Amino acid sequence: MRRGPAASALILALSMVSTPLFAQVDRAALASKYPDIAAGSQKPENMKIICPFHRLLERAGLYDSSKSAGEQSGLTVGVLKIASIAQEFGCKAIGCGGVAAIVSAGQAVKFAAFPGLVDLEALHKATGVAHECGLTFAKGGVEVSDEVRASTLAALQKKADSEGHLRLADIEAVKEDICQAQGVENVKAGRVEVQLIYTFLGGVERGFVDYEDVNRLFHSELPNVMGSPTSVK
Repeated sequence: MRRGPAASALILALSMVSTPLFAQVDRAALASKYPDIAAGSQKPENMKIICPFHRLLERAGLYDSSKSAGEQSGLTVGVLKIASIAQEFGCKAIGCGGVAAIVSAGQAVKFAAFPGLVDLEALHKATGVAHECGLTFAKGGVEVSDEVRASTLAALQKKADSEGHLRLADIEAVKEDICQAQGVENVKAGRVEVQLIYTFLGGVERGFVDYEDVNRLFHSELPNVMGSPTSVK
């Protein structure tokens, strides 16, 4: 989608945020600091957040201050806050913040959020970013489906080699199969989703990711190996 002036201004502001050229992630420190995303945690996932990265951050408690009191729906977070929080998990401000700015602009078109804000429970309403054939949600779905997630993980496990490694092409193939089964196009936003998962799980650095880390991420659990989420093509 074409970016409006509000989104462009936010992206410009994000480019001025101090951030290292290469994100350094201290996995042990994160595990200690955020026990709610450790293995065996009993804290429920927020299944209304269909992005696995932000579902992980929400389960860690990083968006708690943005939650409304009472029964008001939605989880609305400022773009600059998203950029700041995501840096701790390896995502550079201009990367995650830039994507958040575009999502905010897409939601504003449908009056799902005000400019500069993102409703993390309404990502399906982000014009130009929302897409079908999700890895964890059904066609037309607005939240994570246990059935779809399990089916995707089973397909990925079949693609993994004897050491449990997945190449980018393996994840892309599973994504394409889901799109074909649903009879929908695998659009750019969906392809970028796969790249972000692959890079967040250390795919660029190692040339592969671990199936078990995909499983952890899809269940909002801290992966063992972490890189910096970005597009790779």
